[in-house]
Amino acid sequence: MLKTNCCSTCKIHARQYLTFLLLAVLATPALPQSAGENLSGFYARLGNDDSPAETAGNNIYIKFFPDRWLGLLFVPYPYAHGVDAATIEKVFVAARKRTDSAAYLRDRFGLLDQAATVQVERYGYYQDRIAFECGALSACSIRLADGYLDLIKPGVINEHIIRYDHVDVDAQ
Repeated sequence: MLKTNCCSTCKIHARQYLTFLLLAVLATPALPQSAGENLSGFYARLGNDDSPAETAGNNIYIKFFPDRWLGLLFVPYPYAHGVDAATIEKVFVAARKRTDSAAYLRDRFGLLDQAATVQVERYGYYQDRIAFECGALSACSIRLADGYLDLIKPGVINEHIIRYDHVDVDAQ
């Protein structure tokens, strides 16, 4: 019977394991640190202050925060007509300061005349999209582009794609 040295066998297995681990790291594409999320300003739904907002009953805005958090702000329509971009930005910041986890917040945030709802959620990356929980049949996703994003909501038959334009508060 062949007697094996445990130490030499362990060294061989350790080398194989380290080689496999190195190959796995090199072969796996790097996770994006940032897929292009713009942390300054926010995104406004195309159709805010128009018939889509009237139908939905609110104007909708999206903001990205550091550490993969995002917020969706729902300002009641037609009150939303009178709310300027700087106030929307301040509402997002005030809402984010109130929670360190996913949450639905309904308040005036000391800035609005009518109560608005802010949904704060964590997001991750899925292929070329940002994915987050949005209360739909399955997770919503965001496809980023230069100066806008497309919010993709799952539907029963088709996906619903809603365009949001970037609003740079500092430029206004």
